Amino acid sequence: MSTEYERLKEALNKAPTPEARAEAAQRFKEYQEKQKALGKRNSEPTLVSLSTGKKYPTAVPLDKVADEIATNPEYFELVRKITTGEKK
Repeated sequence: MSTEYERLKEALNKAPTPEARAEAAQRFKEYQEKQKALGKRNSEPTLVSLSTGKKYPTAVPLDKVADEIATNPEYFELVRKITTGEKK
């Protein structure tokens, strides 16, 4: 795993305070930039949640994920669970 990904995981493991969300968003941007520099590309640039009744959009374009992490505690938690592999 890349250093940027490890930093992202560390940032996501912090309590979802506004400062931690901003840090995680920055780390996500750094990770994305590193992936682009390496020529890696995701198949579809959207993170989708099939859950209903959540306070975040069900489809977020990849370039907007960092913004959503920074502003939405529930989305921060979703990305944390995805990244760390945590079960419900």
